[in-house]
Amino acid sequence: MNFLTFMAGTALLCFMPLPLCAQGTVGDAEWQKVEEAMNLLKQPKERPKTRAEMTALMRTGLHAFDEARAMALKAAPQHPMRWDAALFDNMASGARKAIGIPATEPEVSLAEIIAAVDAKPSTKGDASALDLLKSASAPSGHDATWLARAEKHMKDYPDSEANVMLKRKIESIQMKTELSKKPLDLKFTAVDGREVDLASLRGKVVLIDFWATWCGPCVAELPNVIKAYQELHPKGFEIIGISLDSSQEKLEAFVKERGMAWPQYFDGKSWQNEISRKYGINSIPAMWLVNKKGMVVDTEARGGLEERVQKLLAE
Repeated sequence: MNFLTFMAGTALLCFMPLPLCAQGTVGDAEWQKVEEAMNLLKQPKERPKTRAEMTALMRTGLHAFDEARAMALKAAPQHPMRWDAALFDNMASGARKAIGIPATEPEVSLAEIIAAVDAKPSTKGDASALDLLKSASAPSGHDATWLARAEKHMKDYPDSEANVMLKRKIESIQMKTELSKKPLDLKFTAVDGREVDLASLRGKVVLIDFWATWCGPCVAELPNVIKAYQELHPKGFEIIGISLDSSQEKLEAFVKERGMAWPQYFDGKSWQNEISRKYGINSIPAMWLVNKKGMVVDTEARGGLEERVQKLLAE
């Protein structure tokens, strides 16, 4: 369970540097308390081990942040650290919705933070990166526009540590572009000894499922995947699993218990999995659909899988 992902809806907080209050200005003491409240959430003394602990930490931390921010804004409403607090609050919006704690201050847009004259360059860079990451799920037809924005961000904020994440996204988009140019080449020996060659499955619709037994959303999606397989396999639907597990024993036991009849790629390298790294997989579940010609036609097949497959089978 990723604490920072839960909080921000993105892993950007992993890179967000801790702000340092300006010294010798009115309101420093009050804004120092805001900084301390943010730090307790970004770098908790003890990482929560369960969702209940995580929720409790978020509730306590956000209330403390809101109270400190209200006092700081009253004491020094034009203090430069207001932009750091605004960015932090923007990042925490997903967590607020998840646990039912509304913001006590009007949301400051990322564009306003980026344009702020007195915001630190690092704060502007993080706001720009967050804006890009939030829009990264735009339809593929907008990829060229997104890449142009990302390129400008890299020039404007070359030292932003969040650029590591943006570079991964850029590579992922570029990989998807390459996938659209020729049939997917995928060949391996499955964990159960079966030889898998995607080329031999031409004429069928194939789901490439990047997943792991330790991935909660993957397991939650599994009943839908199994249902689609059971109903559509006789009509020409196949599944190839790409497991990011590190334990072969656990994988084999899980697959047997759940009745997953399709082959699984496994190399025990988890996130360093050779196939997932080759194709720029940075999060799971990642579900790709390959049409009868062997072309990847959908890289976001999670949700409505059965209907998507039926449409491709009818082509």
